[in-house]
This record gives sequence, C-alpha cells and structure tokens, in this order.
Amino acid sequence: MTQILTGKPVAQAINDQSRELIHAHDLTPMMKLILVGNDPASMYYVNSIVKQGTKLGIQVECLTLADTVMQDELAGIIIDANNDLQVDGIMLQRPLPSGINARYIEGLISPEKDIDGIHPLNLGKIITEEPCFVPCTAMAVVRLMEFYQIDPAGKHVVILGRSTVVGKPLAMLLLQKQNGSNGTVTVCHSRTADLIRHTVQADILIAAIGKTEYVSAAMIKKDAVLIDVGINKKTKPDGSVTYVGDIDCNDCLDSALAITPVPGGVGSVTTAVLFSNLVQACLSRCV
Repeated sequence: MTQILTGKPVAQAINDQSRELIHAHDLTPMMKLILVGNDPASMYYVNSIVKQGTKLGIQVECLTLADTVMQDELAGIIIDANNDLQVDGIMLQRPLPSGINARYIEGLISPEKDIDGIHPLNLGKIITEEPCFVPCTAMAVVRLMEFYQIDPAGKHVVILGRSTVVGKPLAMLLLQKQNGSNGTVTVCHSRTADLIRHTVQADILIAAIGKTEYVSAAMIKKDAVLIDVGINKKTKPDGSVTYVGDIDCNDCLDSALAITPVPGGVGSVTTAVLFSNLVQACLSRCV
C-alpha cells in the first residue's frame, strides 16, 4: 500500500523543537514580514504565518505595502529592519512587482537575518557545505524525507524545476557528503528533452514546476517516492475551486511507494522551517 507522507507530524516535530529552544533560552523571537501588493496566494500564506507565529508565541510584524511602492522605499525598509536590534529575522514575500529588481532587494537583507535563505551568501554556502539559512521549501523537503526515513544515499533523485528557492538549492543539499544526502541528482526543467526518459528512472521524484497535476503514472518508476512541492488552483466542472499539486496524485497513487498530498504535505513543513530559522537567528543574537 502506498504510504501517504503527510506534513503535519513533521511540522509538529519541528515546531516542538522551536518551542523547546524558546523556553530553554527565554527567547523572544521577532520576524519582520514584508508583503508587497495583494496577490491572493501571497496574502493567504502571510496570514497563515501570522497565525502560526501566535501559536508558537512568536511575534510576527507584518508590513503590507502597495504594489506601487518604489524600489528605493522598499530598500530603505529592508535596511531599517537590518539595523533594528528587535528584529531577528526578515522575510520578504514573493513575487515582487515587475518594477522592482528582486535580486537587488533580496541581496540587501542581512545574511544573519535572512531566515528565508534567499541571500546570495547563504545560497553559496549550501554549495560549500557551510552552516547557513537554507531556502525553507528546499529544507522542508529534506526534513520530510528525514522524518519518514527516506534515505537518498545511492538513489537516483530527479528534481523537476530549477528555481533558486527549491530546485537548485535542493539539488545541492541532496548532493552533500553527509547523512541524509549523498544522492545522485538530476535536475530537469522546461528545456529538458525527452523528460519522461529521466523521470521513469527516478527512485525519488520531486516535482516543483508549478504545472497542475503534470506528473502522471506513465512518467514514474514503479515504487518511486513522489514528493510534490507544487500547489495550484484548480476549478472543478461545477465551478468550485480546489488546490492540487504538480503530481496527479490519484493517477500515481497505485504505482508509487510513497507520496506527499497537496494540500497537507510539504507546505506546512515549509512554515515550520521558517520559524525554526527565526528561532536560530534569535538564539545566535542572544548567545
């Protein structure tokens, strides 16, 4: 029977570790969360972060800016947060409006407060295997695999997607010379020729391409582990809306050894990793 890799117990274990650190060291972590514009998906995620922060006893200061905000104004807000001793971590919700140079703005965030792992210095340290803040979704996949004892060592891992927040950092994490890594990694993307030739070889297939139910049973190896990072809005024939992943779960369910659901999979773990990073940032400041 296919194992369903739900995110709730993984997130709970990570959140329990965060609570223990907060209580053991009497920490008061504070996150500065910056949202630009009114994208519904971004607003939903930001609201969930604020609610989860309250449950953990963590202060989340949410600043919502109009999508007409000037780049210099946003840069000034980031710099002020860097210099604010009360702020332990900064999260800049993406996507940003087209008129803003995202790489420039992300590069302004202090690496020590970059709890979302988007600063070039933190991304570079993944390659050199130095301690750093890692993009939360990429680390969420790693933590989920650890929790369910899915060892990539010696396995062929195929990642669909090459973004700087999931595909690329996740590939580097799974290639590292340490427990929980040592995989043989193939990264596929929109220009990959004969994609199915790669996906059917995967012992572990990780989908992060943002295409609704793209991966079908015909694309996977029998008894592969399927990890779905995508979340896409889907309108049913009756007009109602639901959310699904990049993997057609119903189609793949009988063929896979294990699969993450959407929703209820990687997403909740991502939020837990974000707060874990925040607590670590606060701990580093206080010791």
